[in-house]
Amino acid sequence: MAKPRKPKNEDASNKPENSGPVVRHQKLCLSIDLDKRHVYGYTELEIVVPEIGIVGLHAENLGIDNVYVDGEPAEFEYYPHNYQFTENESRWCYVTSPITAADAAGSAYISALERELVPNLLINCYKSFKTGGEQQEQPVLENGVQQASGEIKQNVRLVRVNYWVEKAETGIHFDGNVFHTDNQIRRARCWFPCIDDTLQRCCYDLEFTVAQNLVAVSSGNLLYQVLIGWLMESLMTFHHQQMFV
Repeated sequence: MAKPRKPKNEDASNKPENSGPVVRHQKLCLSIDLDKRHVYGYTELEIVVPEIGIVGLHAENLGIDNVYVDGEPAEFEYYPHNYQFTENESRWCYVTSPITAADAAGSAYISALERELVPNLLINCYKSFKTGGEQQEQPVLENGVQQASGEIKQNVRLVRVNYWVEKAETGIHFDGNVFHTDNQIRRARCWFPCIDDTLQRCCYDLEFTVAQNLVAVSSGNLLYQVLIGWLMESLMTFHHQQMFV
């Protein structure tokens, strides 16, 4: 007697909807030097690591000093995007009219958006996971989910990236004694490493250190201000689902 086959959609329903990393919370601590037009500091991400053990972040025009996972040095690879692609030039060779020019421009724009979706800061969290003592003995399911004692636990790691921004081209701007961000799409990555995707929404803690004669202004709830010598430190916590930059 033949047994009925299981529909394929039943197997798919048992898989997690998101097999990539998920950011639960992110902290950003920056020192801003208006005279040198320099920004430096670090960001910490509380992130659910997928089973593969690799976390991909977006980071553009940033200098990456080092990366830590749960306080331990982690291996990482950084591939700055090069937006000058020779294949884009071939599109314009066939432009003979306004219509073909519009098609070529649309094709180049879509290609640029697709390239921006690819993370270019890859962090190896697998080594830290394997040396995690008791967690090493626990089985790992899909999407970094662990199961122990009948409970399902996610493989959550604290990833810290120390970095600096020396020559800001977009996303942030220096204008005299004013430093500000803009709301251009996918440009948060230009001043701090993150998963620059509208589907990734979490709360943010923002901590800015500026000179005493300056003030940090941001949306969110101001928790405290501290005078440290000639510096003013401001900590602001965002309760938005998504950060606006």
